[in-house]
Amino acid sequence: MTVRNVAIGLIAAATTTTSLSLNAQEPTDGAELLAQSGCAVCHGAEGQGTAAGPSLAAGTLSLDDFVAAVRQATRTMPAYAAEVLPDEDVARMFAFLEAQIAEPAAAGRADVGAELYSAYGCYSCHADEAQGGQHGPRLGPDPITFARFSWYTRHPTRTMPPYSAVVLSDQDMADIYAFVEAQPQPPPLESIPLLAP
Repeated sequence: MTVRNVAIGLIAAATTTTSLSLNAQEPTDGAELLAQSGCAVCHGAEGQGTAAGPSLAAGTLSLDDFVAAVRQATRTMPAYAAEVLPDEDVARMFAFLEAQIAEPAAAGRADVGAELYSAYGCYSCHADEAQGGQHGPRLGPDPITFARFSWYTRHPTRTMPPYSAVVLSDQDMADIYAFVEAQPQPPPLESIPLLAP
């Protein structure tokens, strides 16, 4: 039996289930719900993401947005009606996922991050000041959350190589993020003579 067949079977089981009744006081409720609903097949046992689905523990959605994404899914994800996955269960999954959100292991040092950004060759795709280039998107200023930044660096897609903790420590990750976060805002267009209207 292939992984795809297993995933299809779990999703089918989830969409025919009328209710998920678990004790709301159990701390593992969220993890159990992820598994029983089939979400863990694509998004991982702790919502960390897999090759089949993105991280749910990146801290980028509010509860309302999370519920909307579950109810009105896009692409290959099946939609879960309230009759299949009640709002209270979705809220418990969301609470569990929020607890998984990663924070920087230590305070990031922008000056050290600048050196690491260069040493690891980040500039070759994202440009010298993380403003983005031909082969990579803009990283700063105003970067995505650290949790999402960290997860994607460890589990990238397309042509970006993965940077495991063996290659890039959590402290190094925090330092590079601090460098990206410290980038100044670009000047307004009207202040640049060649670009002024």
